[in-house]
Amino acid sequence: MHRPTAVSSCPAGLKRLNWEAQLTGPTMYYYTAIERFDPDNGERWVGFTRWLGRTDFKRIITLDSNLCPAVVHPESANDWQFVAKEEFMLDFFTSLDFVLKRVAGRRPSLVLAVARDPAAEEIDGFRHPDFEFAGFDVVDTQFTASALLNNRFPEVVNVSKLSSASGLVKSREQAFKVRNTLRQRHPDREEARCYVWAIWRYTGNTGPSA
Repeated sequence: MHRPTAVSSCPAGLKRLNWEAQLTGPTMYYYTAIERFDPDNGERWVGFTRWLGRTDFKRIITLDSNLCPAVVHPESANDWQFVAKEEFMLDFFTSLDFVLKRVAGRRPSLVLAVARDPAAEEIDGFRHPDFEFAGFDVVDTQFTASALLNNRFPEVVNVSKLSSASGLVKSREQAFKVRNTLRQRHPDREEARCYVWAIWRYTGNTGPSA
């Protein structure tokens, strides 16, 4: 994906304000921060990747809160202005700057930008210079399980096709195929009622504005 080069003479906060002002339209882009899950997690990592059958993973990036819990939460009345106005999304925020300030100094984490059930043009339209595209997750409505990583639907999800760099699906079409197949085959199973989430990983080129 093409990512425009940031203008070095423009303050980081102003660049972010200019960027966020461009995010208009039907799709909302939210920001969150999750615990890192990679080989540094030791036995937990070894156990999970062996169980899944993908010991070649470099890291896992997922909105599954059991694997990668959120590390930024609303802590005061003033924080609620930044919280996503969506069900089960208390740990997703409308301001990247808010998340970056809160995540500073916390345990190793990843800052993410996400979009739910995005159209193809909405994937191409997110070109924030401080993010790189990680892939697509397929997660239940309450963020308790990723259908890609819970081994509950082997007839639908082929874990050998997941990206070794993230544990995600790279193809939007494949992600929606997984979501739609789960809904058709398991209409009465709560964990099969999933959304597709596009995920971008923060690369840390700029920090929060002052």
